[in-house]
Amino acid sequence: MRHIPNMLSSFRILLIPLFVFAAFVGNMFWAAMVLLLSAITDFADGFLARRFNWITNLGKILDPIADKLTQIVVCVVFFYIFPQFWMFFSFLIFKEGLMLLLGMILVRRQVPVTSARWFGKISTALFFVVMILIAMIPNLQTVVIHTMLLTTCIMALLSGVLYIVQTGKAGGE
Repeated sequence: MRHIPNMLSSFRILLIPLFVFAAFVGNMFWAAMVLLLSAITDFADGFLARRFNWITNLGKILDPIADKLTQIVVCVVFFYIFPQFWMFFSFLIFKEGLMLLLGMILVRRQVPVTSARWFGKISTALFFVVMILIAMIPNLQTVVIHTMLLTTCIMALLSGVLYIVQTGKAGGE
């Protein structure tokens, strides 16, 4: 039972090619459903790990990798499907790639890995909601999409800065 959260994180990674396939064959409804399933399993693995104290060192690494890979792939796919919003997706790809790289550096330097923080959870939830809405509602006005993506980028930047600041404080203690 203790490994259920890790299996859910692994499952999210396995959902990535399914999302890519659905999006590139033009079935945005199914692409959105895959993202919704990914979001639900993301919530479930975190909830179960905390609720039943099934937190593992593997989970502390696997969960953020699943998050970052999912977010990067979604942004790359949407970059091609919705090229008019390229700057938002480029920013999100850069930010998530940078956070993935920084996380790998911390693991390599054997800095203790902490669980996800509230601002990262909010940023991830917002990302999923916005991407699902963009995928599911084909005729959203451009101004609405711009506003949602700008809000997502601002929250992603804020969570990245807070993560770096708090990790720096923890590493300096």
